[in-house]
Amino acid sequence: MPITRERKVELIDSYKEKIESSAAVVMARYSGLTVGQMQKLRNSLREGGASFVIAKKTLMSRALAECERPVPEEALDGPVGFAFLGEDLAAGAKALKDFAKEVGEAFVIQGGILGDSVLDAKGALALADLPSREVQLAMLVGAIAGPLTSLAGLISAPHRDLVGILQARIDKEGGSEAAAEAA
Repeated sequence: MPITRERKVELIDSYKEKIESSAAVVMARYSGLTVGQMQKLRNSLREGGASFVIAKKTLMSRALAECERPVPEEALDGPVGFAFLGEDLAAGAKALKDFAKEVGEAFVIQGGILGDSVLDAKGALALADLPSREVQLAMLVGAIAGPLTSLAGLISAPHRDLVGILQARIDKEGGSEAAAEAA
C-alpha cells in the first residue's frame, strides 16, 4: 500500500527533527536481522542517547537536503537504517560498533554525517573511539583549572617567600629564643 502525500510530509518532518537534534547520523546496512536483534540494538542505542530508524531512503535524503546536510549517496546502498547519535557521540557509536561485531555481516556501518561533513565507514566507526562525554567534560575542566591553579600559586608565592625570609632571619638570630625576647 503506497504512502499518502500527507504521511510522507509527516515522516520527513519527523526525520528533520531527529536530524537537527542529533550530533551525527550514521547509516548502516542491515539484512537478515531478527526482530529481537533489532530491539537489542535499539535498547543499547537508547542507553547512549541515540536512536535507530529504518526509513525510506528517498524520504531521508529529502529530509537531509531540507536540513542543509549532505546526502552521502554511497552510504545509501541496499537496505539502510539510520542511527541518530545524541550529544554523547561516543556512546551511540560504541553501541553501533559493538552490535556490528556481535552480528557480523548482518549489520554493516556504511558511513555517516557529522555536521556538514560526510564520513566514510572508517570515519563513522572512528566516532566510537572518541572519549565519552563525561571524559570530555573532565578534560575541559582540567584545561580550565590548570592555569587557575598556576595563577593561585603565583599570587601566593610572595607571601610564602616573605614567611621564608622572616623564618631564616629568626633562625639566624638565635632561633625562637630571640623571637621570644623580642616580643
